[in-house]
Amino acid sequence: MIPSWYLPEGGQFCRNQAQIVTDRGLKANVLANVSLSWKKYKFRNLTFPWHSYTSNEDGLVVFRKFTRRIPILKKINGLWWSWNTLHLFNKYCKIHGVPDLIHVHSVLWGGYAAYLIYKKRGIPYVITEHKGLFGLSCDYAIRQFEDWQTPYMEKAFSNAKAIIPVSTNLIPKIQNYLKKEVPIIPISNVVDTDFFHYKDRIIENDIKIVAVNGFTFVKAYDILFPAFDKACDKISNIKLRIVGEDFEGSEFNRLWAVVKHKDKFTFTGELDFNGVREELWNANFFIIPSRVESQSVSALEALSTGLPIVCTSVIPVEMATKETAIVVPVEDISALSDAIIEMAEKYQTYDGKLISDKIKKIAGKDVVTAKLIDLYSNLI
Repeated sequence: MIPSWYLPEGGQFCRNQAQIVTDRGLKANVLANVSLSWKKYKFRNLTFPWHSYTSNEDGLVVFRKFTRRIPILKKINGLWWSWNTLHLFNKYCKIHGVPDLIHVHSVLWGGYAAYLIYKKRGIPYVITEHKGLFGLSCDYAIRQFEDWQTPYMEKAFSNAKAIIPVSTNLIPKIQNYLKKEVPIIPISNVVDTDFFHYKDRIIENDIKIVAVNGFTFVKAYDILFPAFDKACDKISNIKLRIVGEDFEGSEFNRLWAVVKHKDKFTFTGELDFNGVREELWNANFFIIPSRVESQSVSALEALSTGLPIVCTSVIPVEMATKETAIVVPVEDISALSDAIIEMAEKYQTYDGKLISDKIKKIAGKDVVTAKLIDLYSNLI
């Protein structure tokens, strides 16, 4: 498996997929070329080795190398990363042998690197596309696609043996890059539904809402804060707990300065899996106001515990149905506020056990693993 980004810079989804197929008897290793930014990783904080090496992480064999990104130069960074990954793959094969199949996570730049490997060695590859930008949910998402990226995505997508979007929302944009027919097979991200299992909630006077996402533009806290403020004007007993990091800095301070009902907010900071589960178990419903999502693992985890959700239309229709969610347009403060009020009034009418069971059928380990292994078997 070749992720376009990996731990400590995200990529848990790749680790999770490698683990579940390994548990079923496949030998799945991870080739992780991790690109670090100068801004985040200052010289004084650098403890990463710069040579390639093998490590055992979470029961997986991971062949690693750390590199640096050059600020601003996106195209050069992408091509440099791809060429480095090709050379890293050659080193990997000398140590661990040649794989039957490469599973790439995201087309840029893992997909292009796999294309280079395919042209050189003939090893087939599949691409799981995670980026919610392909859903074209708002002007911001549309603007992220630049013309110079097109030939690299066309080569990567068109030469894959299969493309695996994590939701059907991504398919139309992906098809624009295909120069020949390639099977497109949606397969969900995996969620540990045994860990994030259903639990009955205690009904109290306060209505507790939970959000689980860090502070970034795409998570649309500039929409959530005023929407929740408006809802508080009409309902006095709602409270919002936000799990995530980076709630600081000038942009956050600007948004926070105009919030009227500050006493209704709680910021927990980043929590581990146990902490996130406790927050979900103690909530009455979940909210995700994002501008862009491919699928949202945090929403899957909430639904898996039996929580109904208020979400924007970026959440796939397979997840957000009338039995599980109230869906509103992207970037609509009034609609989001109305949905919060509506859900606060009727969250008790949702069948939490039914919601949890529905997610098991979409994102449970057994379901996702069976689909992946079936695909691998057919291709090999």
